[in-house]
Amino acid sequence: MSLAEAAGNPSAVGNNAALIIDVWVDLFATHLARNAASGNGLPVVLTDKLRALPLLESQGPIGWIHTSPWHYRDYLQVAQGQPAPRLRVDAEREPADADRLLRRATLCLVAVPADRAPGVTMAALAAKALQARAPVLIYGAPQAGGWAAFEGLIRQGALQPVEAGGARALASAGLAGVLGDAGLHDVERALNLAAQLMRARQADLQLEALSHGHLKLRLRIDPVLLVAASADTLAHHIAHEGRALFNSRGLGAMLLPWGAPSQVRLLLRNVRARIDGCGIALGPHTLSPTAVDYTEHGAFLRLLLPAVGPGQDALLHLSLPRDAVPNDGFCDIGAAEFTVETA
Repeated sequence: MSLAEAAGNPSAVGNNAALIIDVWVDLFATHLARNAASGNGLPVVLTDKLRALPLLESQGPIGWIHTSPWHYRDYLQVAQGQPAPRLRVDAEREPADADRLLRRATLCLVAVPADRAPGVTMAALAAKALQARAPVLIYGAPQAGGWAAFEGLIRQGALQPVEAGGARALASAGLAGVLGDAGLHDVERALNLAAQLMRARQADLQLEALSHGHLKLRLRIDPVLLVAASADTLAHHIAHEGRALFNSRGLGAMLLPWGAPSQVRLLLRNVRARIDGCGIALGPHTLSPTAVDYTEHGAFLRLLLPAVGPGQDALLHLSLPRDAVPNDGFCDIGAAEFTVETA
């Protein structure tokens, strides 16, 4: 049984191939970033929900422009410094900052929202990127309601459809040429990229080619790049200590690297009791661990996650049993590993 099959019925949220589109987008955008000439610009992502693209981020900062409010703070690691918040801009409250990012975008990735309303704002922002001659890639589930807002932009910008399996993706002319006939699903390009990232020690990523042009990915990532804080006090502690902390009540949130169904292994440290009964939630799903292994390093929590549904933040919420939470410190996530199959 594949991870996608084990994670639940895909018909509830759309075709699985559409739900893993951000994996392929991350791989391709990282390929572009590695081969791009250095400059003052940076990739920009237009989105209405909290997301992350960890492979692209391994090449440098990303500018995130949001068309809807978000309520968590997440972080980047800074060399020889404390973690810093990701660059996230509210398009409505900070229009000048959004314009500035788009004017110097080296690539504009547009994640089509589930609903039309945020899509209207997003399409207007994508038009500014095209005017600034930035390469633009628009992608999402074919049935997403936000596509209706992009029809004019697609015609006026002469955006071209590219191969994306069960997802829908369109690119500006030059970018469509770089994508080639294989489109986003270029397995050879992805395998070469993974090897380059490992050699350069920029990402701990292992890729395995499966049948029919699919991939199995295993990503090990610094949990500080995933932790999300909903309160100022926790945000202060995370930035000060440089650890992926739970709060003093044993509540924690993680920004998942992609929205795809995944198998996850987390090392939870400084827990003082068994955590088999911990609370776990992803969107509308209430989950239970598939296994918990107790070691001298901490508790290894294993999870099987469903896909993140359209219109949802890619946030995993964890609640530890009260007797597992120390009175003299914080529990934290010491290591994180994600396995995804693009089947």
